[in-house]
Amino acid sequence: MKIAYVEWLSLIDFPGKVAAVIWTVGCNLRCPFCYNGELVLPERAAALSPIDPERILSELASRRGFLDGLAVTGGEPTLQPDLGDFLAEVKGLGLAVKLDTNGTNPDVLAELLERGLVDYVALDVKAPFPRYPEFTGVDRDVTGAVQESIALLRERAPDYELRTTAAPGLAETDIEAIAQAVRGAKRYVLQPFFIPQGKELIDPSWAARPHLDEGALRSLARRLSALVPCQVRA
Repeated sequence: MKIAYVEWLSLIDFPGKVAAVIWTVGCNLRCPFCYNGELVLPERAAALSPIDPERILSELASRRGFLDGLAVTGGEPTLQPDLGDFLAEVKGLGLAVKLDTNGTNPDVLAELLERGLVDYVALDVKAPFPRYPEFTGVDRDVTGAVQESIALLRERAPDYELRTTAAPGLAETDIEAIAQAVRGAKRYVLQPFFIPQGKELIDPSWAARPHLDEGALRSLARRLSALVPCQVRA
């Protein structure tokens, strides 16, 4: 496991849980609106000082009784070859596991679900499927894999959400198209776009593009709830 950062206490990253959060290094997409370039781009990741996974496990063990779980995000965690073994250790501590994923590795997701290693999955739907190349920064078609992962969650996940960050350039009609595509899902979460202080987008030019604000998303979520249970997480 290549782990770049850890947050020992979060009340927002794992719905209904007091959780720690870890960020893994590496991603197979190049979303231009992403602000975690050091986790995505190899040339920036080289400057990071990885955290020993054994240290993470030891600290988690010491926090049992206070923490409910661990949220694993990135980057793209399913690229880590030892992710399953690491999560098995976490589950062995009696902690619940939330996985954030872009859904492009359905085989890995299927294995984790089969082994009972994830309790909650948040899968990012980046854009309407025809616009995926623009919003993921890769030419290869990953939409089939993402749709396979969505089907896996519907059939086998203990709990899950599909979510979309209202990235610059996504219009209300785009998000409506996503909602139609995921109709029947357990929940669909909209997240306002923002750039944390001190961060830079993978493609800085996207920062100047207009994007839907929180008020527009809340109004949109009310309309989309006729298609799929929808909420805004600010």
